[in-house]
Amino acid sequence: MKYPITQLDFDRDFAGFVELSRAIYGEKAVADEALYRWLFEKNIYNPKGYYLFHVAKDGDKVVASDCLMPVPLSIKGNKYLAAWSIKTMTHPDYQRQGIFRAMTEFNITRARELGIDIILGFANANSFPGYKKFGWEVLWERRAIIRPLDIRQSLRRKAPLSPFAEVGNKLFRMLDKGRLARLAAQAKKYETEIHSSAPETCDKLWAKMQAGFAIAIERDQKYIEWRYNQRPNQEYKFVVACAQKQPEAMLVFRRHLGNNSCIIIDYIGAPESPAIPALLHETVQYCLDNNLRYIINSSGSRFDDYLCNHFWFKYLTAPLANNMFIAHRINRDINPAHLTEQENWFISYGDSELDLDLQFR
Repeated sequence: MKYPITQLDFDRDFAGFVELSRAIYGEKAVADEALYRWLFEKNIYNPKGYYLFHVAKDGDKVVASDCLMPVPLSIKGNKYLAAWSIKTMTHPDYQRQGIFRAMTEFNITRARELGIDIILGFANANSFPGYKKFGWEVLWERRAIIRPLDIRQSLRRKAPLSPFAEVGNKLFRMLDKGRLARLAAQAKKYETEIHSSAPETCDKLWAKMQAGFAIAIERDQKYIEWRYNQRPNQEYKFVVACAQKQPEAMLVFRRHLGNNSCIIIDYIGAPESPAIPALLHETVQYCLDNNLRYIINSSGSRFDDYLCNHFWFKYLTAPLANNMFIAHRINRDINPAHLTEQENWFISYGDSELDLDLQFR
């Protein structure tokens, strides 16, 4: 390959990686070195202690990157080492030179050598044709659901309704007040509390979750501690619902200051836990207290359909930016039919780059 591919050396190469990111994303590029060191160097699932942050260089210049984030995956009760494909970038001046393919193949080779069973990713419109050409499997298209809390802005975007935005929102809030009262009635038997870090209840909750979802990242205490509690400068909110002092389910959310919204980052519990109304009631109340406009989630059809059917969420009609769920099976014993059935899966925004790229401040 014309441009050598190596593991990123943080002391030598990180500034060049930031320049690459800014060449593509401008001021939205994430330049937090502590975040990347946690995500790669301190990833507790790194096989053989090797972090998979790879860059291609032209001399000293970083011209492309392609990274893998190892995570534990449960498929029908069997444990595998998976990796999320993230931070796939090629500098605009170096595109159409085969770098994207070379880096993809390099990552697959290293993953195979290190014992990774499967690589997962969410491809956008630019990268999706390439992955298909390289033989990656298309699992399904990711969608998102939204739970409005304040509809003034959406009404103002529609010219005929714009003059009625305030009165329309008041009517909506009156209707929603009745919905929240019904939600509160369903939540009565549970005690809820919002924590600033995940409490040590995740092993019990993961057991409930694993029994209900055929495929999911293994959300045990070890994973949650690394993925959320240890993230530098994290400001997640962890809502735990308990019955008779026993934890039943947990919801993780965060504020998106850019559009004044709430993102559900993760959930741990049974697929249709009776504690979900309590979690949502606590979350909605927090959002209303902080004047947030809506709640958004994306977890696959089984969980999202449940929220839509029972808790006044609705599917967004516009496609997501990174919407095609793809996979490269290194371990060919993994049954592809299991992967392509969306009902089998639970995913979350905590599994994707959206959460990683959003800074808390």
